[in-house]
Amino acid sequence: MSIQSELLQKIQSRAARLGVIGLGYVGLPLATRAGRVGFNVLGFDVSAERAARLNAGTSYIGDVTSAEVAELRENGRFEATTDFRRLRSCDVVVICVPTPLNLTRDPDTSFIERAAQ
Repeated sequence: MSIQSELLQKIQSRAARLGVIGLGYVGLPLATRAGRVGFNVLGFDVSAERAARLNAGTSYIGDVTSAEVAELRENGRFEATTDFRRLRSCDVVVICVPTPLNLTRDPDTSFIERAAQ
């Protein structure tokens, strides 16, 4: 079986581990939705405070309730970390970091570039 076929099978069976880099207004809703549909999600953020709050079952954005986070934590579907070395344990990684516009209205991709390193 090819690597691609193996990954596709893991995704279809929800056995793939999903990594989400950036647990803000895009990343956290994505991570919680993926956890609710059955994926095991490892969320990455540079903020130790954010990771600790999420691991304690507390949300910090309005689109995701603390009850949702707590439920995912309780059933083992979600964990937040600042240890980017753990990316190796993920089958799929999604980068959800800001891309603000600079003075000439071009996207600043530096956050994406740093996340990809």
